[in-house]
Amino acid sequence: MKSRLLALRRASVILLVLWVALLVAAFLQRRFRQAPQTEPVESETPAKEGMGQPVRVHKGFVYSDTLGIEPNFRIAAREAVEFASGVYEFSDVQVSLYHEGRVVYGLVADRLKFDPTSHEAETSGRAEVSLQGGIALRAAGFKFGGKERVLQSQGPATFAGPGWGGLAGGARCSLEKDTIELTGGTSVSWRGSGAAGEPSWILLAPRLLYDRKVATIAFNDGLTVLRGRMRARTARAELQLSGPEGELRAATLGGPVHLDGVLDDGSNVDATAGTTVIESLPAGRYRLTAEPAAETGWVSVKWADRAAGWRDFTAWRLIGEGSRTAWEWLEGQGLACASDLAKDSDPRRLAADRMRLVFDHGQASAVVATDAVRIETGDEWAQGGELQFALATRTFVLRPAAGKRVALGAPGSRSWCDRLEGAEGGDVVARGQVTGTLERAGAPGKDTTPMRFAAASATASDGGARLVLEGDARLWQGQRLVRADRLEYDRAADVVTGEGGILTTARTAPTGGKPGEVEIRARKLRYDRPAGVATYEGDVVLDDGQAQATCQSLVATLNGNGALELANLDGGVTVRDRTSARVLSGQKARMLVAEGLFEMWGKPVLVKEPGGDQVKAEHLEWHRASNTVVVLGTGDNPSETLYHPHQASPTPGPRGRKP
Repeated sequence: MKSRLLALRRASVILLVLWVALLVAAFLQRRFRQAPQTEPVESETPAKEGMGQPVRVHKGFVYSDTLGIEPNFRIAAREAVEFASGVYEFSDVQVSLYHEGRVVYGLVADRLKFDPTSHEAETSGRAEVSLQGGIALRAAGFKFGGKERVLQSQGPATFAGPGWGGLAGGARCSLEKDTIELTGGTSVSWRGSGAAGEPSWILLAPRLLYDRKVATIAFNDGLTVLRGRMRARTARAELQLSGPEGELRAATLGGPVHLDGVLDDGSNVDATAGTTVIESLPAGRYRLTAEPAAETGWVSVKWADRAAGWRDFTAWRLIGEGSRTAWEWLEGQGLACASDLAKDSDPRRLAADRMRLVFDHGQASAVVATDAVRIETGDEWAQGGELQFALATRTFVLRPAAGKRVALGAPGSRSWCDRLEGAEGGDVVARGQVTGTLERAGAPGKDTTPMRFAAASATASDGGARLVLEGDARLWQGQRLVRADRLEYDRAADVVTGEGGILTTARTAPTGGKPGEVEIRARKLRYDRPAGVATYEGDVVLDDGQAQATCQSLVATLNGNGALELANLDGGVTVRDRTSARVLSGQKARMLVAEGLFEMWGKPVLVKEPGGDQVKAEHLEWHRASNTVVVLGTGDNPSETLYHPHQASPTPGPRGRKP
């Protein structure tokens, strides 16, 4: 136990001795550092004009200057020469400049002349002012002005920072206000992301004022920005930084702002806007807001290309978001309008309350227009609630606003649907309960009443010259109707073709002063309006109320009013008279409406009466007014009659022999 206590006491004594030794060593080191290396030494340096005879030379000289109780600057030099006039000349000097008690600038120079009485200093040889963030300002020399505490360059000044640099006619730093002013013309070059082949950004301004206290850079006399072959000009601008020498937080360009130049694709662009703000968002993103120009009340952009033609865009406001390297979207608000005057084509125009251009990895990929959308191409137009246009495929989709329908119009036509889609320069398809009117359409006759149509979908092709209706397609005008699974209307030739479930209704030429109506069904239809001929094929059924005729092909001739005058039937013709229940059958037939005559040919033509009587012939005439049938035979094919009496007659007995 005693041995352990003894060992602890010895250890404590040893530690105490070591601690005292360290204190003594630290004291001696401090005393040696304060050794008088700056003791005055008599100098044989020759006198200088205006400064007098040098009296002392100081090695490793340090000098602190104050104004009142505030530090002004601190000088550290390898050597200081003191002259009889009280002026000092320093060599290899470093100066710390203060604002509100803290160091804001650092000055490094080969030589510095300093007058303590006036608090003025002047550098000669290489000189550099440093700021935070690796930013430096260089000039042939600097002057520091006493009570105003102004550091001013002698001649032009260059400056640089990470990724950028520039040149100015002069530089002026105020320690009182903590500002830097570049005058005499200023140019700044910034290399951006530094990608190969990417042009640098160049800023040109008569002067700029950098206020470090509020972290703003003001271009009050105007600013010009150059990038590649593009140029932007503004009457004034202000950059807001996150802090002194910090990252860009916002840029405000005072209106009017002008943009012009040549894009990468060779097209010329010219844009005008009012006050424009670019502000920083989280995650390295930015937002652009451009207000309208005061002169026009709009944000406007114009493109001119020798191949594509002329394009322009206007909006009450333009906003957008993107990253450092690429835009994500740009949106025009408040009646945004885009026009396209392409070569050898009709002018096109798009208008909406909001129009957004969407980018994919920096490349424009889609246009989305919402609220009060209107598309115009020549004399044609469409209106809806939302438009989506893919730039890569040149396809679009137009949807209606809530509770409304898409509306379309063209000279002589108007239609409505639930959705409009298509491709630029290709077919346009309207879907969902399509309805509309045509002033000149493929309905029989020359009636000026607009023709109406309806279908599940309608496709316009060849610039609207061809219209295809599908899904319970209907064309009607008054009581005249054309109905089919699919109808196609060639507007140039004025021809209608139909397929599947054909049903047409039309008037007939007056018979005995009274017009009638006829209904025709088939699988196919072709109606040539100028020729007044309609051709039906496939299980054709003709019904005029008095009789029904079936065949495989029917060619109808209509007069100028669209009334049926003549019908030629072919392919297994069968006629059923509803009044007498008589059935006529043959190979071919002809119906002369005005004469009330129905003619039929065949080998044979067969007439069947309800009672079972039959007549066979090669030709017959059915006079419908009198409901009489005239049977006509030929020498080679006489008519035959099969009669079935209504009552049995007695059989005659054999005649007796004469005696």
